[in-house]
Amino acid sequence: MHVINFISLCLDPDANKCHARGCTWDTEIPTNMPVCYIPKWKGGYELVGHEKITQWDIQYKLRRLSKKPIKNVPFSEELDFSLFGNDIDNLKLKITTSGMNIIRLKILDDDRERYEVPIPIKWYPSNVEQQQQQQKIKFRLTKTKYNQIGFQIVRVDTKALLFDTSYFAEGFIYDDKYLQFMTTIPSKNIYGMGENTHSSFQHNLNSNMRYGIFARDQRPIGLNENLYGTHPFYMVIENDGNAFGVFIFNSNAQDYKFSLFERDKSMLTYRTIGGILDLFFFAGPTPEDVVQQYQQVIGTPYIPPYWGLGFQLGRYGYNTLDNMRAAMNRTLSNKIPLDVMNDCFDNNLDFTWDHTRFKNLPEFINSLHEQGMKFITILDPAIDSEKENYSTFLEGQKKDIWIKWPKNKNIQFNETEWWKTEILNYHQKLKFDGLWIDMNEPSNFDTSKDHSWNWPFREDWNCPVDEWDDPIYKTAIKGDRLSDKTLCMIVEQSNGSHIFRHYDVHTLYGWSQTLATLPAAQATENKRSVVISRSTFPTSGKYGGHWLGDNSAKWSHVKYNIIGMLEFNLFGIPYIGADICGYYGNASEQLCQRWMQEGAFNPFFRNHNGGFIDQDPGSWSPPVVESNRKVVETRYTLLPYLYTLFYRAHIMGGTVVRSMAHEFPEDSQCWSLDEQFLWGKYLLIAPVIYENHVQKEIYFSGLNSNERWYNYYTGEEMYQTADGSSFVTVPAPLNHLPLYLRGGAIIPHQKHALNTQKSRLLPMYLKIALDKQQNAKGSYLFNVT
Repeated sequence: MHVINFISLCLDPDANKCHARGCTWDTEIPTNMPVCYIPKWKGGYELVGHEKITQWDIQYKLRRLSKKPIKNVPFSEELDFSLFGNDIDNLKLKITTSGMNIIRLKILDDDRERYEVPIPIKWYPSNVEQQQQQQKIKFRLTKTKYNQIGFQIVRVDTKALLFDTSYFAEGFIYDDKYLQFMTTIPSKNIYGMGENTHSSFQHNLNSNMRYGIFARDQRPIGLNENLYGTHPFYMVIENDGNAFGVFIFNSNAQDYKFSLFERDKSMLTYRTIGGILDLFFFAGPTPEDVVQQYQQVIGTPYIPPYWGLGFQLGRYGYNTLDNMRAAMNRTLSNKIPLDVMNDCFDNNLDFTWDHTRFKNLPEFINSLHEQGMKFITILDPAIDSEKENYSTFLEGQKKDIWIKWPKNKNIQFNETEWWKTEILNYHQKLKFDGLWIDMNEPSNFDTSKDHSWNWPFREDWNCPVDEWDDPIYKTAIKGDRLSDKTLCMIVEQSNGSHIFRHYDVHTLYGWSQTLATLPAAQATENKRSVVISRSTFPTSGKYGGHWLGDNSAKWSHVKYNIIGMLEFNLFGIPYIGADICGYYGNASEQLCQRWMQEGAFNPFFRNHNGGFIDQDPGSWSPPVVESNRKVVETRYTLLPYLYTLFYRAHIMGGTVVRSMAHEFPEDSQCWSLDEQFLWGKYLLIAPVIYENHVQKEIYFSGLNSNERWYNYYTGEEMYQTADGSSFVTVPAPLNHLPLYLRGGAIIPHQKHALNTQKSRLLPMYLKIALDKQQNAKGSYLFNVT
């Protein structure tokens, strides 16, 4: 197979520029496309020394090879090579381990400090007792015949190379604003990395797409666009069923590309334009082990209050309290359970409501509480500076807490206290129960455009043309400049103790707002609360959940809902869901009916849209309203099980929703399945996600061997088809969601009511599904909040 280190197909479209970098312009590759690439004898770094601090803490000194004479290179070839001319000559490579299953590879500039992600993570290097245990994975340094070093992570028992840059040693680049590595992967089963819209849960290696990662207010409409959050974590299921994970701890703009390598292998090309390379490797060997090990580093997920698992209803544009009340009444009058109402602010001003159109809103919220229901309101990070007598702005101005232009000597460190005070003061007026924080990428429309459509003044909002907004390599992100639809990259902000350039910490904005919002929300009533954030970063799951953004009322987005839900469980944010029935566009009745069925098994379950037709579950024809009632009631009976899954994830780490491949990694039929999913280990959900389909093909793993599966509603045991297949087609009329229980499960249930406060007073019962050994087990957590 003809494999070349593809470096600059997009960077250098002509031979002259390619040669100027010291690269080769090749027109003879099999695709007959000219490509610029680094010859094998150029680029990379050599080993010049190492220090063994302990057996589990080793540091290597690396030096850039370019311009250094090397033997065994083609005659008369110049060794000069640099993509951008700012390569860092001397690097320090630090290898540390934590326990038997985690290795950290950290590559730093050996001559000066560089920006590192200022988020506290849990990193506990191995102690003496752990050092005596057998490592499951090991680090290995390799050397090419041209002296270039490569990095390998090896699984000890199988000798599998989980991570191997050796083949691409010349492509290891550590420029001041361009860091790159390429690695082979011992499988084609790759999951994770984002936040992007992926057409499948298992990465499509034939797409030839580079995906950008950089927080952006971007609707999920394009398959290679960077969306709201940043999660450079991926998991691989090897061909023998073992799994491992890789976390790249970097917050700068970055991109990645998974592609085919050879036979049963694949490869990753990763690039970032700042910070350092800080990689964590997780040995597994099961997918759930991988996620738990990842959460040992980033923290386990928060557990929402029980009511936060109930059905939520909202709309960006009820326009009046009467309209909001009507949507609620349509739901409740049709006996559809409902726990939470959501709504927005007045004229886009935080901590306000429209006293004309939403007159008596405080009294309405009090009436919700009397019925056992809750209210969640929205907050954005942008504070209006032009509204007269706007107390939130005036207090912020007094405390001088705004993001600043560079070299401003008055950057303050009390933003969190100001934010908490504003939330507590607002709660004195409006007794909300949770907070929904939006637009926190942060979003700013039409930056550096001629004139912003939503800015009433004549001044343009233009960012300087400089190395921060217009870097040497922009990465595969949407927009002409990094500041597109956000802030200028040159501005500065603080975290309470240090000052950072927005270029480095842009993707941390949503994380920092979530971190500040949850304690404030909890302080309003000294109770657990709900916080849902649009922008997220690793560790965000410790402080709140996420919804999948401004989706559309399209059938393809029903599937994107499943994929996003599965990915965010890998990312450590299991309190996840989509805007059921779509935020943009008018949902058809059938689409909304099927999406309500699938959405009832989103951990975060909310029907929400913009200014389009009514789509609340009581607004449709009687058969669809009845179907909606039925599926929401089913969810409510299962809430004890769902809450227990959250408790286990919070205490032990792990997922709440998982793919079939996650639970059955040795079954190759499961690797690509993403149209059915599991709650925990035992409840299989198989929604219909295509228009006019009234049957569903479901794969029952292990049906021909050691597993038993039962129809959730009837208890009927499932069997293979007449031709011996475990793919079974079942009836799925419009009013039916196929659900199945795996043998060996004891699932706690509780009778449903119109909200969780009422349902928790009702009797509980168990469903027991025996495995082939006639055994079953389960657990249940009861908590009063």
